[in-house]
Amino acid sequence: MMNRTTDMTPLTSVLQAHQFHAVIPEPLQFGRGLIVDLSPASELWNKVTSTHNFADEIAYQATAMNAQIVIGRYAEQRLIYQDKANFSNSKNRTVHMGIDLGVPSLTPVFAPLDGEIHSIANHQGEGDYGPTIILRHQLEGIAFFTLYGHLHQAAHTQLHVGDHIQAGQQFTAIGTTAENGGWAPHLHLQIIEDMGTNTDDYIGVVDPAELDFYLRNCPNPNLILKRSDLD
Repeated sequence: MMNRTTDMTPLTSVLQAHQFHAVIPEPLQFGRGLIVDLSPASELWNKVTSTHNFADEIAYQATAMNAQIVIGRYAEQRLIYQDKANFSNSKNRTVHMGIDLGVPSLTPVFAPLDGEIHSIANHQGEGDYGPTIILRHQLEGIAFFTLYGHLHQAAHTQLHVGDHIQAGQQFTAIGTTAENGGWAPHLHLQIIEDMGTNTDDYIGVVDPAELDFYLRNCPNPNLILKRSDLD
């Protein structure tokens, strides 16, 4: 397993000390969770067959434990992307730099703190983010961004780049499988300190050879979520 703790930086120190509004409704964000292990060594793969894929197994396990949310881990090595068109030219990208919050489509998504809309996009390649919003924030003088992927396009059609979003404001919703790149409904939440030359997109699955950089530039989203079982 490649799940690592983010090195402490000025940004992570500020995020660790701050309390944020829930990103999805609190009963879901802090509810009974199935934390999924999608690493190559996971026992989950022993349950996968030609007629029962990994998403089927996750749904089965979530139902069995009456989970309110399915959670995909930060800085986890995964091999589930390699058959997706979006990764056809980047086979070495295997480490997931966000946290996935698996909840029903159309679930509201709220801003965890004040910010403004940095970009709105719709990345429709197979395995991509689908509808995506990036917010820009400033906290104690430190600027950073939060990325929300796999959204419901119709939920944010009235938004524009530059719009101010208040903490706790619903600004979008979880997308359907048909629009979110082909995935089960979930939110990909990622923190980004420096967008570099990127505009309406940012890499969410990285090459292990570049992991040290991305661990610093994309700290653990649980610094915002504050789930005790993800520490």
